[in-house]
Parts: sequence; structure tokens; C-alpha cells
Amino acid sequence: MNDPFGKEHDLVGPDPEPSEIDPQGELFFQEHLDTFMSIAMYRLRNVHDAEDAVMNAAVIMYRKIERIRAASNPKGLAIKMLQDSITDYYRRSVRRADYEHLVSDIPTSSDLMELGRYDQLDRAMEALEALSPLQAQCVQLHDLAGLPYAQVSEIAGITESAAKTNAFRGRKQLMELMLTELAKEKGDS
Repeated sequence: MNDPFGKEHDLVGPDPEPSEIDPQGELFFQEHLDTFMSIAMYRLRNVHDAEDAVMNAAVIMYRKIERIRAASNPKGLAIKMLQDSITDYYRRSVRRADYEHLVSDIPTSSDLMELGRYDQLDRAMEALEALSPLQAQCVQLHDLAGLPYAQVSEIAGITESAAKTNAFRGRKQLMELMLTELAKEKGDS
């Protein structure tokens, strides 16, 4: 007999109880959310994309919170997970772009000029990452993401003075790379 009022026994069983949120994991994420957002904003340059990437990383961090808390450098491991999530976000957006046809406002010349400045910095930063990954990381975290040297040293797993030294040397090398890139561009035209 069909029971239209839902009084029959459920064949699957009762609904599972919602799992408890680990308060330590939640506190860890809330404590470092600003750092995560600043790193994602630097890499993605769009608030909405950065929020999506951080939330994707938060899901992964939630699943692996015991491993993060047990690590010798929990914040560094969490940032590594965030950077991997940002890379995955880039990959998904490229795959999605094949199927989407975005209709937006035509960019103005000032928008294109602003993006051109980032393009030159991005090429020089890629070269610096290939030459000296630690210097590139220190420059990205301190100068571009705006983190203090104490946090940079904690993330990179080095002393604070080493973070300052690597950031200084990275800025110097980045400037040289940008000047050689600019000289190449002027020589080509």
C-alpha cells in the first residue's frame, strides 16, 4: 500500500548526523584567512576568483586538518595547499573557457595599459622563480601579498633575517630581469 503521508519506514535508513566541524581547524582557517586571500588576490587578480580558490583550498584543508596541525610548519603546508588550489583553479578556468563565450564590456586603453604593466612583472617573476624560487617566494609574500617578514619567514621555513635578505636580493634580481626585458622590447621595435 502506498503511504502518501510519509509514514512508511525509510528503506535507506535515517539521515546521517551532520559531522562536527573541528573547532581547531576552523580557528586555524579564520586566523590565516587574510593571508590566504592576499596570496590568492596576488595570483588571480580578481576578488571573486580569489574567493573561489580560497574556498576550494579550505575544503581540502578541512579534510586534512589533522595532517596540517601535525606538520612542523602548519601555515606553510596550508599555503602549499592554497597554491595547488590556485593552480587547479587556473586549469579549470582554461578548460571552461573552451566552452564559454563571455560577453563583456570592451576594455579601455587604460585597462590594457594597466594589464601591460602586470605582464612585464609576471614574465620577470616567472624568470626569477626559475632562477631562485626562495627569493621569488619572499618577494611575492612580502612585497606583492603584503605580509610582514615574520610571516614570510614562517611560511618559507627560514629565519626572519634570511627572509629579509632573500626579499632584498629577489627585488634586485627582479629589477634587473625587468630592465633586460624592457631593453629587449625596445630593441625589437
